Amino acid sequence: MLGYLAWWVSGGLMLIVERRDRFVRFHAAQSLTVLGAMWLLGALVYGLAFAILSVSAAGFVTMLWLAMGIWAAGVGVWIACLVRVFRGEPWRIPLAAGLADRLAASRSSSAPRL
Repeated sequence: MLGYLAWWVSGGLMLIVERRDRFVRFHAAQSLTVLGAMWLLGALVYGLAFAILSVSAAGFVTMLWLAMGIWAAGVGVWIACLVRVFRGEPWRIPLAAGLADRLAASRSSSAPRL
């Protein structure tokens, strides 16, 4: 659950810290990919809204609402991830699960054995 707690930031930290537990590594990588992508997309649209402001006030408002919608969807996905992992239910988010599998496997195989 810690991998999802602070969006993609905690996912990245857990991916670095955890070396052995495949379940934790998968969810940390999934947090990093899904929530990180949603955050980045929202930030890009938000920045684009301010770039459009000098051209069109209506375009600015539209892009601002789009950015808020993306971040609201991100909060929804974040809450769903927290609830599912708290219950111990496996949840593979489409498109991100494959990348998360590769990220989780790549670092755990190169981890030093203690």
